[in-house]
Amino acid sequence: MNRDEIIIWPVYFDVSKSRKEGRRIPKSFAIKSPSIDDIFNACIKLGLEAIIEHDKAFPRTPWEKSGRIIIKKTAKKKSEIILEISEILNKLHRK
Repeated sequence: MNRDEIIIWPVYFDVSKSRKEGRRIPKSFAIKSPSIDDIFNACIKLGLEAIIEHDKAFPRTPWEKSGRIIIKKTAKKKSEIILEISEILNKLHRK
């Protein structure tokens, strides 16, 4: 990874995970079992340059290959991007 990239992991959006386990958003914004493909599609909807890697594991759970998204850095902070992605995921899962 280089300095002009942001890594997004599915655990950031998982309601079943604690903050200590890696969730980055409030439980009220989180969803059950976020899919890497839904997160990738949310990134595309937001106009972000994103690459999906299915075979990667979150460092705290190396046995779980959940995948990750690599996003080219923008003017927005990582936390802002994560919240924007969570808004789209919530719309998808509330239908």
